Amino acid sequence: ATAANLAEFEAKRAEYEAKAQANLDGASARQAKLADASVTVCANASTEGKLYGSVGPREIADAITKQLGVQVGKSEVVMGEGPIRRTGEFDVVVHLHADVETTVKVIVAPEAA
Repeated sequence: ATAANLAEFEAKRAEYEAKAQANLDGASARQAKLADASVTVCANASTEGKLYGSVGPREIADAITKQLGVQVGKSEVVMGEGPIRRTGEFDVVVHLHADVETTVKVIVAPEAA
């Protein structure tokens, strides 16, 4: 550990900390936009309310991006109970950063015939 190496390490550390703070700030800004938000996803369903397919993270991420204008990736949508297989209202966790997550209400409605 020479003085030159220590100086180089300190410079890189400051750069990494700035990048990590920028990521956290971006995630916090997206969290503010998603606060108390809800999206509607239409799916093919039976008259009893069961879906013929399912609504997964990809469909929810696409709906959030399209309807709310907030860029969300499918890997950020956390569905602990698996994909949604019936109509109704569901609370879905969106994990935006290691320290930032929020809940979005997802309404699954049957498609109009």
